[in-house]
Amino acid sequence: MDAVADGTSFADAADELFVSQSALSQGLARLEQSLGVTLFEPDGRRRRLTAEGRLVADYAKQTLAATRELTDALADWLAGRAGTLTVAMIDAALSLFPDAIGHFRTDHPDVRLMLNVNDSSRCLELLRDFQADLAVVVGPVEGFQSHTITTEALFLYGPDRRPRPDDPWLFYPAGSQTRAIIDRALAGRHTRIEVAAESGNPHVLADMAALMDGWVVLPDLIGSHTSRPLTRHRRITTRDIVIAKRHAAPANPLAARFAAAVSNG
Repeated sequence: MDAVADGTSFADAADELFVSQSALSQGLARLEQSLGVTLFEPDGRRRRLTAEGRLVADYAKQTLAATRELTDALADWLAGRAGTLTVAMIDAALSLFPDAIGHFRTDHPDVRLMLNVNDSSRCLELLRDFQADLAVVVGPVEGFQSHTITTEALFLYGPDRRPRPDDPWLFYPAGSQTRAIIDRALAGRHTRIEVAAESGNPHVLADMAALMDGWVVLPDLIGSHTSRPLTRHRRITTRDIVIAKRHAAPANPLAARFAAAVSNG
């Protein structure tokens, strides 16, 4: 339609479109029948658009332009150059991978990176409910495709002395993945543990331990960078940080590039 909109003959338009003149004529006739209007009126060997034809031609041009924009947008997305990526992650990931996340944002200026920072359980809920494309959480995880990107040591932090029976202990919430790992590691020790408080925020745990002269098990990146100093004692255990995605999720170039960035970073 766009090819014959400016008074070009059907023969010339057909040549431009690499179709036969009869195929072009039949296609336009079907369009007229479908729309219920006359699109062209004769002008010698040429055809001129009617008023209705000009309206249809304007919409056709807009549709072609939108189609080209969609094609370009899809090409950018498939190449990992543009689009939106939502990643649910635990707060420790921000401390573990700041450079990788920063480089990803710098290297992909047209990608809208959305970070949802939460505990592992909530991150996996977001992933399961299609509200996130990836999740960076404490492993192991069940029901998802995942791989370990780093193993993090957890140390005992507290006062500059040995624990006493009445000392307060601060922990991640009962039922959390990290708490289960710590509980297993402490199960065989003879130290009496009096749970004074719980929090899913390791920075809060560190601050409370310092204020209460208590004990807490934390990753080194948290325990060694507190507003009030804590003494690092022995290593208690380790935890795996994994990146997870849905098993049946189709290939996502942005997710693949982000996963590669944090896995290498």
